Amino acid sequence: MNSLDIVNTPGYFYAIAYWLGAVLVVYTSRRRFHGWRLCVLHGAFLAMIVIFMELTDGIAQVFFMPCMLVDISMILVYIYSCCDFSLSNAGYYCARAFITGEFTASFGWQLYYYAVRSFHLGMGVLSGMLFLLGIYPIVFGIFYWLECRIQKEKDIQITKRELLTVIIITVAVFLISNLSYVYKFTPFSSQFNSEIFIIRTLVDLSGVAVLYAYHILKKELQMKFEVDTLQNILNLQYRNYQLSQESIDIINQKYHDLKHQITLLKAEAGTQKSTEYLEQMEREIKIYEAQNKTGNKVLDVVLTSKSLYCQNKGISLTGVLNGKALDFMNDMDVSALFGNILDNAIESVEKLDNKEKRLIHLSVTKQKNFLSICVGNYCDKDLVFENGLPVTIKKDRQIHGFGLKSIQSTVKKYGGSVTADIQNHWFELRILIPAGVPMMP
Repeated sequence: MNSLDIVNTPGYFYAIAYWLGAVLVVYTSRRRFHGWRLCVLHGAFLAMIVIFMELTDGIAQVFFMPCMLVDISMILVYIYSCCDFSLSNAGYYCARAFITGEFTASFGWQLYYYAVRSFHLGMGVLSGMLFLLGIYPIVFGIFYWLECRIQKEKDIQITKRELLTVIIITVAVFLISNLSYVYKFTPFSSQFNSEIFIIRTLVDLSGVAVLYAYHILKKELQMKFEVDTLQNILNLQYRNYQLSQESIDIINQKYHDLKHQITLLKAEAGTQKSTEYLEQMEREIKIYEAQNKTGNKVLDVVLTSKSLYCQNKGISLTGVLNGKALDFMNDMDVSALFGNILDNAIESVEKLDNKEKRLIHLSVTKQKNFLSICVGNYCDKDLVFENGLPVTIKKDRQIHGFGLKSIQSTVKKYGGSVTADIQNHWFELRILIPAGVPMMP
């Protein structure tokens, strides 16, 4: 048995491991394609990376790093093509897939080397493939289980600084694990095959562990950021409600004073024309008296505040509102829920050039034992839906889309559900909450 043959891991061992590492990313993330298109991408990537690594197997040392960069570029392009990722996210997951593949291939080849030496297993492509088919499913089955537990429902958003950190970790792991192949006379390398394999496998395993730890930490920090942001939104909406209430109380006071003053002026009016003018003023302010009296004081304040804003922006805000259906809800939750609902709708329509399309309709009704809330508005954008809800189309998802997240969080407290759809440019957000159910802690 040639010593050189056993030291150099065949290209197909690494190629299939890289492919499986990338496929693992694709099937635990949000995908751009499904069905036969995705299968074509899988097959094309597998064929390209296997052929390339077999053709460059045993290449001169000077071409080793350029070839590795080509391998990594193929993994990056494949992940970016299949997954709904930004380029930073694709680079982050590419690094994780690459180190996962490195570990799996080195671990598989180490076990194969042990079987050849200890059990006199014949060397060859067939025996190598059979061994690979026995080891890889187990290793990637464990990785898939870990990814499913870690990924949960939320994708992470990677900054350029975080991407650079992961790239540095990946490069360091790769260089140290392959040091013995480049230069054997260092404190961190070996001249013996078994030790080379152990060093490479353990270093790659350490790299996988570090990247998983980094990933978990990133998820926890992002979760904390989202919780803090949602709490800040809740507090901000409630503070806006309090400020609006104070302003409306002042307006109400002035309104009642104005009613008495008009009555006095009518009694002292000297001409019929003056009387008619004062009566017209009285009719106009009675419109204000009748509006936004829903039966829930918090909803009244929020609607009055948003209605005044809509009037300034030329937005038509209409509604059928049974405020008493909200009596079982906390005041802070009511202000946050309707504040965010109307803010999202207003943001969607206020930039429309055609003022006739600046329409918002809100309904709050009680249907049997359920509170039903529906808000509709004209929308001229192409929305992307995920799990029945629109996904923010702004570039940085990490700092946008919290209005809808706050709505979901509030509704979830009461055991309700949120759904949305769009038909003929009319967007509707529907909320259904069991009425009278105590909120969840």
